[in-house]
Amino acid sequence: MVRFCIAALLLSGAVTRAGAQAIPVADTGRVRTSALVGLEVDTSGTPFTFPGFVDAVLAHHPVAQQAQLVARQARAELRQAWGAFDPKLVAAWDQKRFGGSDYFRYFDAEMKIPLPIGADVTLAYDRTMGRYANPDRRTAGGGTFSAGISLPLGQRIVTDERRTALRQAQAARDAGEAERVGILNKLLFSAAKDYGAWYETWRRRAIAQEGEALADFRLRAVRQRVTNGESAPIDTIEALLELQRRQVTRYETEASFYVATLNLTAYLWDDAGRPLAIPGDAKPVLDGMGRVGIDSLRLDALLSLATRRNPDLLKVQAKVQQAEADRLLATQGLIPLAEAKVAGLAERGGDASFFNQDRLSDNYKAALTVSTPLLFLKESGKFNATGAKLEFQQFERDRLRRDVEFDARAAIFDLANLQRLLQRQQANVRNARLLRDAEQIRFENGESTLLILNLRERLVLDEAVKLAALEGKVAAARGALVLATGDRTLLTDSR
Repeated sequence: MVRFCIAALLLSGAVTRAGAQAIPVADTGRVRTSALVGLEVDTSGTPFTFPGFVDAVLAHHPVAQQAQLVARQARAELRQAWGAFDPKLVAAWDQKRFGGSDYFRYFDAEMKIPLPIGADVTLAYDRTMGRYANPDRRTAGGGTFSAGISLPLGQRIVTDERRTALRQAQAARDAGEAERVGILNKLLFSAAKDYGAWYETWRRRAIAQEGEALADFRLRAVRQRVTNGESAPIDTIEALLELQRRQVTRYETEASFYVATLNLTAYLWDDAGRPLAIPGDAKPVLDGMGRVGIDSLRLDALLSLATRRNPDLLKVQAKVQQAEADRLLATQGLIPLAEAKVAGLAERGGDASFFNQDRLSDNYKAALTVSTPLLFLKESGKFNATGAKLEFQQFERDRLRRDVEFDARAAIFDLANLQRLLQRQQANVRNARLLRDAEQIRFENGESTLLILNLRERLVLDEAVKLAALEGKVAAARGALVLATGDRTLLTDSR
């Protein structure tokens, strides 16, 4: 028997990332069971890259649109809270006429300007006419202007309800932004996992197709060898069984790929909100995800990033700020309420300056209001309740910060471990090929059997499938890191 040296044949290129290549065949003038004449794996198709997929999800997915609405709603609520500081203009006209006589006619106009420090500036104009007007409301013929201010002297001097509501709305805005980021990151994590599953099933299907083609070719070659009297007839049963096994595997991988394609299609929408379908010739490409592992020098920076930008942690921090605002307001409730009001008065058309000190000493309004409970039961109860709420949120923040740090460490470790596994599995595939090729030489020399050769080839296919599974996990591992740190730029980080 002529000896053949075929150390780099059969699947030597079938488990590469981009797909197998045609296998060259030496011209020996006889049928060979170790070469695939004219067999070339189909590597055509339109690349659907991972970064392109991520951009499409963020641009048009309904959940991404909902995330934007969450942040918009929080900003609208903040604007609503600022409404407590909106200057207000109030005007009133009151008139009474009876029996042909004008009893009174009152016209009052006032503009109140709230200040961020808790005081209110008031500008007013009053005019009273009629024979029976209330004496304390009488004004000069042209009416009376007043300009004054009201100041809290005890309770509400540090904060009040409107300032508390503003602080809480600002915290809610931050929480809304964190919620938006959190929703997007969870969407991307799910999308990354499904993209990785799509890639894995695509590679599994390609490997199964290659394996089936190899088994079919070997069956035809063995039948020819049996006809030529070079092999025992039982070898055709062995070759046929191997072909049928690989056909079953191909059917299973095609079903898995179909389901994975449907799952990925669910993430694609157009700008009009209509679902999109993946093109029939689309193929996954992991290029653009960067290196699998994370540089150890970046570990501390990533952990710091996680404790600063994790959306769940930011939401809890916003709740802490809201509880602190409630606590401060409750503290103010333990102080007696005192408010002073003073306003200068001037007649319409008067010659003297409005803020002339001599004139104001005889033309002003002033008031002092003091109110306090005796036992402070309500106020002390609220103080204790807000204190407990604040402490609860602080404990929650500390617990979550610890969990976030653990999640970030786990995600970073998974990526580093995945890099080691990929390197080792690539070596396993190469070694399995060497064993298969060596077994092929022994089979051609009559020193081995078809069964053993098939077992060696199964090992190559199995190791290639394991490699595809690890490659598919890269996207999910990146997504887990994004979920832990809150930084979705890490999804396609190439540093």
